[in-house]
Amino acid sequence: MSTYSFLVGGYRPTLGLVSFDPATAKIKVVSESKAPEKASWIEIAPSKAGSLASSKVLYTISELDKVGKAVSLKLTDDKVEITGERETQGSPAHLHIMKDGSGIVASNFSGGSAIFFPVNEDGSLKTDSESPLLKLPFPYEGKEAPNPERQDAARAHQVIEGEDGLLYVSDLGSDRVWVVVREGESGLTIKGWLQAPPGCGPRHAVISPNGKYLYLLTEMTSEIVVFNLENKTYPVVSEADFTVSILPPSVPEEGKKYMNAAELLLNPAFPNVLYATNRLELSFDEKSEGKFKHPDEPVGDAIAIVTLSEDGSKVESVKHVRTNLDNLRGAQVSPDGKYVAVAGRKAGGIEIWQTGANGTEFKLAGKDEKITDVTDLVWV
Repeated sequence: MSTYSFLVGGYRPTLGLVSFDPATAKIKVVSESKAPEKASWIEIAPSKAGSLASSKVLYTISELDKVGKAVSLKLTDDKVEITGERETQGSPAHLHIMKDGSGIVASNFSGGSAIFFPVNEDGSLKTDSESPLLKLPFPYEGKEAPNPERQDAARAHQVIEGEDGLLYVSDLGSDRVWVVVREGESGLTIKGWLQAPPGCGPRHAVISPNGKYLYLLTEMTSEIVVFNLENKTYPVVSEADFTVSILPPSVPEEGKKYMNAAELLLNPAFPNVLYATNRLELSFDEKSEGKFKHPDEPVGDAIAIVTLSEDGSKVESVKHVRTNLDNLRGAQVSPDGKYVAVAGRKAGGIEIWQTGANGTEFKLAGKDEKITDVTDLVWV
């Protein structure tokens, strides 16, 4: 592939189609299309046989405070148009496209719930399904949560899919990853859960290519923990001998509580390599309301590069690459595994890093500071 393209979204008025030419290191905004309000997450549907090469189906969310939306999109040539939308009955943080192409699942961070929406043959959202809301339990109800300020209710952050259509919903508020199955045409029901350490705040997860392990990134403790999915007796507890911090050595002990882990990625070309993004290292003074300053002056948030054993059961090494981005929230690996695109929510724009021959030797391949307010992107 000589030139790459990706779509960026976030707290910005447009969805931007961007091209990247590795030969010249040039990043160029090809077009801007009007975006749903706060389109903070984007997913691209697999291309169907016989579909037009110039047309792609995508989905996004509208992260509104009370009642957000799931939105279907169509990218034709260099323009994006909205083809359908549904209210999620909460404020969504993420959506997942079902592998069987039947629909999407949105997770509501505010409201602590998940909801399934079926789609039409052309990928647009159906508007006539019942789509009952799945409200997640809150195990700390009536108790003192490990982190009362942030764990005051169920907070569904992300949905991913494993084998046989099983869905895994990371719940920051409950320290659980709920195991969810489809029920009827458009319903969802809880089958069990994966129990994470108290106070860790589950955010995002990925599943190993062999389907055996789920790697979970914890937002509030900035760690990766692992669950063995071959264990079907619920609750499944995280493996005690597998916990790795993604924090760079520059973060002092007193500053760890002000950090927030953001994104966890698996390189498709190197299945034993994970990338995890740190964020807010430049905001210690702001986060602590002036009580604590970072003793150093890092130029930007760091990406943790985690190498696993061949079978994925152990951590072999962790190293960090320092970006020039502030609040590194958006990150995605190119489909061929050669590049990682990352975005600074507050400053720094977009950076593209070449992953190297083994997926761990990062080298800056391109940068554009003018592309702002990006929270997610997807390679198209």
